[in-house]
Order: sequence, then C-alpha cells, then structure tokens
Amino acid sequence: MKKTLIAMGTATLLFAAGCSAASQVEQFNGKPLDGQNVQIYSHRGGRGLGPENTMANYRSSLRMGVDYIDMDINMTKDGVLVVTHDLGLNPNITRDSQGNFIKKSLLIHDLTYQQLQSYNVGELKPGTAYAKFFPYQLAEKDAKIPTLKQVIEYTKRVAGDKVGFQIEIKNDPTHPEQSATPEQYAKALYTLLKQEDVIDRTEVQAFDFACLIALNKLDPKIKTAYLTANGDSSDSTAWTAGYKVQDYGNSWPRLVKKLGGAAWEPYEMDITKAQIDEAHKLGLKVVVWGWPEQEGTEFNYPQVVKLINWGIDGIISDRPDELRGVLAARGYNLPQGFTIRSHS
Repeated sequence: MKKTLIAMGTATLLFAAGCSAASQVEQFNGKPLDGQNVQIYSHRGGRGLGPENTMANYRSSLRMGVDYIDMDINMTKDGVLVVTHDLGLNPNITRDSQGNFIKKSLLIHDLTYQQLQSYNVGELKPGTAYAKFFPYQLAEKDAKIPTLKQVIEYTKRVAGDKVGFQIEIKNDPTHPEQSATPEQYAKALYTLLKQEDVIDRTEVQAFDFACLIALNKLDPKIKTAYLTANGDSSDSTAWTAGYKVQDYGNSWPRLVKKLGGAAWEPYEMDITKAQIDEAHKLGLKVVVWGWPEQEGTEFNYPQVVKLINWGIDGIISDRPDELRGVLAARGYNLPQGFTIRSHS
C-alpha cells in the first residue's frame, strides 16, 4: 500500500493515498483499487450486529461508516421491489402479526407488499443454527421488510452521495416460478435506479448471470458484479446463462469480462492470489463475501488478513465493525460514519 506524508504546521499526517481522500468518481467507479484501499460492504446491513436487511441495520451501518450497504431484493406479487434475502419468508427470523415465528416459508412473489407488512423480521428464532452463528445480534422490536426505494431514499438523506449501494437480485433459474423473471427484475430495478439517480454509485450482483445480462442490455453503464460459489459446477449452465467456464480456460474472470461485468465476486474461501491478479489485469474489480454457515465463524480473521495482503478490492462482511478494525490497524483510512439523531 502506497503511503503519503503531508506536513500541516507542526503535525504530520500519514494516510493511505486514495482512501477516504478519494473523489466520489474514484470511490464508486467499479474498477480495481490498485492496492490503495479495501472497501467495506456491510452484508445485509451487517447481520452479525442487527437483523438482516432491515432499516435498523442500515442505520447502524451508516453510523459506523461503510463504503457500500449491501442488500438483497425480491419482487412482490404486485411488483414492488423489497429488501429481503430469501425467496420466501424465513422461519428463522419471521414472526406473524401475533408474534409467533412462522412454521413454513411463504414465497415473496406470492404476497402483496401490504400482506408482507404484517410480518416482523427483527429477531432470530432461539435455538436455530442461524441464531448460534450470530449470538450478538441485537433484536429490533418491530422490523418490517422495507422496500428498496425506502432504503435508497433513507441512505441519501443521511449520507448524501458518500455511500454506495450493492444490490443482489434474488432468484433461482432452476425454479423460475418462485420469483420474477430476469427481465422483470432488470426493468423494475433500472427504472428505480434512474428515478433515484444512483446508477453512478450502485453495483448490482447476482448468481444468475441472466439477470445481469438483462440489466446491461438496458444500460451497459450499470456496474454488474458476477457472484460465484464453491458449489458452482463447470458442467451446469443454469446459473451462467448458458455459458461454460471451461470454454474460457476455467477462468471466472475471463467469463465475467466476456459478459461485460465490472466485478467478479467469489466466495472468500475459493479465491487465490493468482485469480485476483488475473482479474485485475482484465480490469475487473474483485470483491469477496464470507459465509458463516460454511466457515463456522461470522468473521474469518485469518482469511480476511490473507485477502487484504493479496490486494483484494472489497470485502462483503457480516461484521463490518471487525473489518474496520483490521483495516485501520494496517494503515488504511476508513469511510466516514454519520450522526443520526433519531430512529426515523
């Protein structure tokens, strides 16, 4: 990491060039950061700290200071883009209007937005595997599933243009009946991003490559980020829009580049330094994501340190607070936090 000394009177400030001093264009341009910075993405708002994908968690992220807030989107029966991870209501985190945890999942796509508002997603169900992975998550008394528009507008009010949006489209191409189509998602999302004037600081990610291809057909300038995981099979093309990674030398970076992506986003335990270097040479940003249910920890300290040393561009973390500390100790400046004086 390059460092610069600036003299100011009798004091000398040491800072990582290109970090918090970077212009907004540099911060959100979707390009490799050349080792100058590691961007902090608060996964589902930082689900190790508070209930995932809720306004309470996004408030926490903005107070703390992150480069991007991360969220997942589904589409309701009446066409509203809402922020929630699973295709159906998750029984591990969802209570009904009587305060009881639901016993089975209900597809988001089968519910209207109004119906969705009768559920509370502010608390982990005790005794579940999910709860054991996040023992310090602070419950929220009454947390509704927000719309994407609500999250974007709230973030703009608090942070102006200083925080980016990472939006993951949720679907399953092997079960297309469970969600909107890639084209429906693309049209609705593109319309909202234009209306809110946040295209320049938004990255859109998906495991289903067809969603990202459909979005870039509407606007090639939208920064698309291609997700991959260790469960991906080189023989399966359901998730890769018919493309085979073996046709590109078994190189995910080469395939992502071919499809017009701005970023490759693999599971953090899959990647090697050679792959990061290859992606950077192709002009791709590389952002990794953790998987507590797979790794057995909500913050994999050894792996995070290794990735930082390898020159990763960003880390999607359930514990952005831990990531801030690791980066600060290694000489990186941090994104600013914001004072929020109420819970509204």
